Amino acid sequence: MKQFHNFLFVCIFASLCSVLACKQNEKVVQDDSEHPEDSTAVAIVDPRIVDTSLSTEERIEAIISNMTLEEKVLQLDGNYPPGIPRLGLDEYFFGNEALHGVVRPGKATVFPQAIGMGATWNTNLIHEVATAISDEARAKHNETHGKMMLKRSCGLLTFWSPTINMVRDPRWGRTAETYGEDPYLTSQLGLSFVTGLQGDHPKYKKVIATPKHFVANNEEHNRFECKAEIPEKVLREYYLPAFKTAIVEGKAGSIMSAYNAVNGYPCTANKWLLTDLLRNEWGFDGYVVTDCGAIEHLYGAHKFAKTKGEAAVLAVNAGVDLECGNIYRAELLNKVKSGEISEKRLDSSMAKILKAKFELGMLDPDESVPYNQISPEVVGSKKHQELALRTAEESIVLLKNENILPIQTNKVKKIAVVGPNAGVSQFGDYSGIPVNPAVTPIDGIQALAEQKGVKILYAPWNGDTNDADYQYIPLKRLASSNEENAEPGIKATYYHGSNDIWGEVKPSVERVEEKINYDSQLNIIDTAIPEGKFSVKWETFFTAPVTGTYKFALTANDGMRFKIDWKPVIDEWYTGEKRTAKATAHFEKGKRYQFHIEHFHANGPVFFDFKMLIQPEGKIVPYEKELQIAKESDLVVAVLGLGQTHEREGQDKENLDLPKDQKDFIKKIKAVNPNTVVVLVNGSPLTLKWCKANVPAILEAWYPGEQGGNAIANVLFGTYNPAGRLPVTFYEDESKLPDFNDYDIRKGRTYMYYQGKPTYEFGYGLSYTSFAYENLKVQNENDRIRVSFAIKNIGNWDGDEVAQVYLKYKDDSKAPIQLKGFRRKHVKKGTTEQLTITIPKEKLQTWNTENKDWEFQSGTYQILVGSSSKQIHLDTDQVL
Repeated sequence: MKQFHNFLFVCIFASLCSVLACKQNEKVVQDDSEHPEDSTAVAIVDPRIVDTSLSTEERIEAIISNMTLEEKVLQLDGNYPPGIPRLGLDEYFFGNEALHGVVRPGKATVFPQAIGMGATWNTNLIHEVATAISDEARAKHNETHGKMMLKRSCGLLTFWSPTINMVRDPRWGRTAETYGEDPYLTSQLGLSFVTGLQGDHPKYKKVIATPKHFVANNEEHNRFECKAEIPEKVLREYYLPAFKTAIVEGKAGSIMSAYNAVNGYPCTANKWLLTDLLRNEWGFDGYVVTDCGAIEHLYGAHKFAKTKGEAAVLAVNAGVDLECGNIYRAELLNKVKSGEISEKRLDSSMAKILKAKFELGMLDPDESVPYNQISPEVVGSKKHQELALRTAEESIVLLKNENILPIQTNKVKKIAVVGPNAGVSQFGDYSGIPVNPAVTPIDGIQALAEQKGVKILYAPWNGDTNDADYQYIPLKRLASSNEENAEPGIKATYYHGSNDIWGEVKPSVERVEEKINYDSQLNIIDTAIPEGKFSVKWETFFTAPVTGTYKFALTANDGMRFKIDWKPVIDEWYTGEKRTAKATAHFEKGKRYQFHIEHFHANGPVFFDFKMLIQPEGKIVPYEKELQIAKESDLVVAVLGLGQTHEREGQDKENLDLPKDQKDFIKKIKAVNPNTVVVLVNGSPLTLKWCKANVPAILEAWYPGEQGGNAIANVLFGTYNPAGRLPVTFYEDESKLPDFNDYDIRKGRTYMYYQGKPTYEFGYGLSYTSFAYENLKVQNENDRIRVSFAIKNIGNWDGDEVAQVYLKYKDDSKAPIQLKGFRRKHVKKGTTEQLTITIPKEKLQTWNTENKDWEFQSGTYQILVGSSSKQIHLDTDQVL
């Protein structure tokens, strides 16, 4: 970034930049005058700052000693920290997302959602995925020398990932973002992801990983004020191990505090958590960043602080360094001046932020940082496409198969593909836009079927129009003079700093969108959408699928309008609180209608949502086309599941069932064609009782990323032999689970303590081949045990097996079975592979509540080796 003459000008420039879009694929209309450039470099005030022969500590001290108090405060605001040219500091907006690919700005490879990565049980693969993600991040950063980061949370070198909270309850709306319910599995996969992101250079980090949310963030319905009560033993043994591994072994450069409270103290103001445990006990030397708005919630939702200023004091003194929010900027300066926060404490946070920048090479010459050489060509490269496909394949879990899969193309010549998730690519939360076109299930199945001479019949999903509740009908058509040439999407035009949509104001951003739904309280606002005052209009056409009454609901804060064929049906063009406006219209089947939706935003959080529902006239036969093609086909592939309508940040699931219309739908399909395969696209466990009892085959595909359709097709047709394993328990229903707000897992949560019979247990998954386990041997060494055994492929297919080692302390009747080792291994048919899994005894320690310390309990341990937590093939007792 070009250097500017003085700090004031930099601040002004930062505020201007914050309203620019940073997506590569958007048309941005701006005058060159809005991008002032100055070729005159500003002299660095202290030569120590750029002296690479000095230690990092000396260079950090040189910067801090030359900073004003005001500058320190602004640098600890992660949303809008300005550059300070005289100190060599460029403007950099902290925070971004890389859960399963770089989310913003622009496009990147979209890998399977985290829960799918968890289902691979493959640490090497997850390390490879994280390496690819960080390569793409560096490449995008290098391409524009950091200038893509023109808006908050667009930084390409610091990522708020991975999510390593435990899935104590599968109703949690963010289950899909995690690696599952087991602390050991999550620890190992999280470790692989952190080290893959950060790289292996001895001096520089490729990017900085930020494990989140520290700690026990596990519900959305009261996410801002949740007050979890957790016994310290459960906290230490279940909720904290993944974070400890990421920090102590993975050396994660950052960590994010959680919204919720633990045992009476909100995590963002919890000194025991952020200082005593994290820094003093674990030795963490990175920076702590808040979840967005968390400090404000200390005052608002939690009522833990009496004022916003007090909230800032509590957070800083507890151990928070960087804020995602606006309290620091407003309150911190006065609190330091009043003595409630020492400037030394501020300097400590500043040093940690600067340490991160030095680790990223942001203050060193470009040529000295090896990661600066990564080419933009890696973004969306063929190699990364293939990696996304392999990850999706390895994540798929075969839940049931009554000799119907793989599809026998010598017998099956016509396949019906139906269901709500057949024609869409469901990515889940915190997903970027793929460089290459996403492959939907129907795309992948159609392409592979053609190669094999199989005909595909496909019926797009319209939902059950006979349901008592109206179905949501999405807008999918871009305005076009010819319906046959219409493209998916809605034309959107944004205007910065104005509410004059039809006046003389010049458009700022023009692009195509898939839906109209924004909520800046739940997610960082889309980078194309300006912050502050703006207006937007959406234009599209809609062809009515049936004759009937259509209902419309617009929800927004501030102004909103809706016109059908230019006739106003909603007009509330004024500033106001969040509200919903409704309207109805009668549409005729096959007739085309023009929609204009308008909105202006004055200030505060952005919320706008547009929904359309239908009430058809006359008697409608539900799923008429789907049932027709199902009858005509040799086999049906029904792609069911969930999406962000059902589970996401800010929304928990009410139950573990498939949606009602899907349950009705699959029963009707199975009735007309018993050869039905269910493919599930979802991010959390489902009950599946009816499907398990009645459908001959079930595949769990999770949210499989941009290559998901190809992966599903490869498994269905036997091009790939599935070997994914469940990282979560599929319960028979939620009735036997403890209250959602109960955090003590010992009361009946996870495979370790659940007393019922699960539909599918933790670690479960089938294959097209069969494996035999034999020759178990255990070596007891001083600090570890070695568990050795053989796996023989006794089936007719080459394939992967996921061997799992569980331990149970037999001298305590209440001690649960616990995963302590696993290995995914490819075994060719007719061959045998020898495996040895090493378990450090340190991993067998338990928390002594009386001594407040870890201890290894000597005694008899049962060592169990199997292919799931219930399917144990070998076991022995060992005195340790």
